[in-house]
Amino acid sequence: MNTFEKKISNEIKKITHENLCDYTPGLCLQVVQSGKLKANLRLGETYKYYDLASLTKIIFTVPAFMALYDEKRIGLNDHVSQILNWWPHSQTQLSQVLSHSARLPWWAPFYKKINLKSSVAIRREQVQKILSKTKLTRSKKSVYSDLDFILLGFVLEALHDASLLDVWQNVGWSENVPSLHFNVSNKLKYKKSLYAPTERCPWRKKILQGEVHDDNTWAFGGVSTHAGLFGQIEDVTKYGMILRDSLRGKNTDFVSPRTIKKFSRRAVSRAYGDWALGFMMPTRGSASCGQYFSPTSFGHTGFTGTSFWYDPKKDLQVVLLSNRVHPSRENKKFVELRPLIHDLIVKNI
Repeated sequence: MNTFEKKISNEIKKITHENLCDYTPGLCLQVVQSGKLKANLRLGETYKYYDLASLTKIIFTVPAFMALYDEKRIGLNDHVSQILNWWPHSQTQLSQVLSHSARLPWWAPFYKKINLKSSVAIRREQVQKILSKTKLTRSKKSVYSDLDFILLGFVLEALHDASLLDVWQNVGWSENVPSLHFNVSNKLKYKKSLYAPTERCPWRKKILQGEVHDDNTWAFGGVSTHAGLFGQIEDVTKYGMILRDSLRGKNTDFVSPRTIKKFSRRAVSRAYGDWALGFMMPTRGSASCGQYFSPTSFGHTGFTGTSFWYDPKKDLQVVLLSNRVHPSRENKKFVELRPLIHDLIVKNI
């Protein structure tokens, strides 16, 4: 353990009064500054693979759209109804869906409405029918919505004429992060003991371990554009480095710096929300990346207790993986701890 890691570890012990288990069973932390790994910590009870939850949005879905934009196969002002003839809201633009400003509801219990005994293909058709009847809200504010990214999944399928799993497997850079995977048909790719357990699910009647925590993704067969990816922290960090190098013009195999700059900068005014195109941006006074990351920072969080943040001004990246929802999502203390960890990283780096 280097000096910086010791400082961070000791500070976390102080903050948690040496009772990390009150916040989360364990956490993995990696810090990269100026392209160099500064800290690689595992505290508490940790595992090889974590349910990345909504980090799926920025690791799978956003890069897939960046690639399409880079190839000039889409425009950000394109209307969803031009791609999906069943989408009834003719004014909905791709940029609005990516920035959570398309006025879709934040969530819907698809898992309760579709036939779980039918094939995945039929379930997708059922989800499509439910989505097509979704009424838009009147709010002008950006509302973080899983439905936005579920809709984007249908857009990807249409543009690629392929399943979501095929789209993921054909993403050019995904071979560089081999530990990132979906558990297709909710069948574990690796041994159950290697996965961090999440919640005791009230309707699946068991503690989830290797089965995706998100109920809708489970109902979709384990693969979606809003959740579903599992992986090791090393490959989440590596994904961030691919982004960082492309942003700086050092990686021509991903997408152009122009495209990443477009997708990672503010897409809606502060009055309506803190969103780039798929990426979160720091919210003043309540950012999950703490108070010291610059306003141009971008990242995302995952419900299970995961997060990724990159500050281009400081050239600083922080990845946190935890299973804070084990055994219950009611423990929200990790949400309070996460920004404090980011603060002490900036203070001590």
